[in-house]
Amino acid sequence: EDRVGLRPDSITVASVDAETGESLLFGLPRNLQRVPFAEGSVMHEEWPDGFDCGDECLLNAVYPWAEEHADLFPGVDRPGIVATRDAVEAATGLEISYTAMIDLQGFEQLVDAVGGVTVDVGERVPIGIEDGPLEGWIEPGVQQMDGGTALWFARSRKDADDYERMARQKCVMSAMARQLDPQTVLTSFQ
Repeated sequence: EDRVGLRPDSITVASVDAETGESLLFGLPRNLQRVPFAEGSVMHEEWPDGFDCGDECLLNAVYPWAEEHADLFPGVDRPGIVATRDAVEAATGLEISYTAMIDLQGFEQLVDAVGGVTVDVGERVPIGIEDGPLEGWIEPGVQQMDGGTALWFARSRKDADDYERMARQKCVMSAMARQLDPQTVLTSFQ
């Protein structure tokens, strides 16, 4: 409730082989600086030398910037998604065919809807907000996580930097990609 606006915490590109179904996931750091934009895009017109306005113009700030400047994107329902996709395409050199966005509540619901996810936890992860009280621990070892636990594992900031969090987020997403088939997801989650 204390958050203003919406910023992507984790941006992942998934490449799926249409014949075998094998997938490869890779993430872009949320704090990537001076991210370029695809030529011909609205964002490239606004930021031809990359998204550069100091510490506030990181990759995860592209979404809210575009939402705040929706008038630059006539006829577009979610300018933030369009702008973020442009940034990812320009940064990776890949064409992004489909985009999905899941908020924190949706992530928790998705994990619960498919019966949880099994994650091999490498080291103890605290449960609790950065400057708040410690509410518990996620212990090392193979664990079957429900949505709430998976969310804490992926998002815990306590005693961790952004890169540790990104590694845990990729761990959860990779586990989900290995364990869940599209039919299960589509039939379990609205």
